Amino acid sequence: MQPLVAEQLRGAFPWEKRKPVVPNLQQVDWTVRDYFGWVHPAGHRGYVVMPLTNGELRGLVLRRSQTTSRRRRYEMCSWCNHVHRTNGTAMFSTLVRGTDGRVTIGNAMCRNLDCSLRIRNLCGDPPGYMGETIDLDSKVQRLQAAVYQFLYRADVLSDPGVT
Repeated sequence: MQPLVAEQLRGAFPWEKRKPVVPNLQQVDWTVRDYFGWVHPAGHRGYVVMPLTNGELRGLVLRRSQTTSRRRRYEMCSWCNHVHRTNGTAMFSTLVRGTDGRVTIGNAMCRNLDCSLRIRNLCGDPPGYMGETIDLDSKVQRLQAAVYQFLYRADVLSDPGVT
């Protein structure tokens, strides 16, 4: 992913009334990012920015569930397929654009939206499960397809001027 600045990230959300709180971008290693995701400092919102094939950026605001489980269990991210120990994932949901708030979609995703790092084993829990045998390129393609599919379902891939 190409390095981005705060204005580019804010511009990826043209239909949002409140622009996102952008994290410090000086410490981001852009060479290992397939999309840029971060969580609001308060922990209740997540933001995902994905570069499209035509060079445009599309962003999506997600609402993060604050509930946690006390039971020991394993959870799998629906984007990167990383298996976490208890409370490693969170339910992220968003309103589908153009439905006046009537339709919501959601998925269980890595709690910090750091799937790009996890598929490269740059962060995360020590493996407590059987590791994947596919190569990194296949993992990247699978992750990008999952993110594109979620953006498509949320209807943010269409023209931002049309609601």
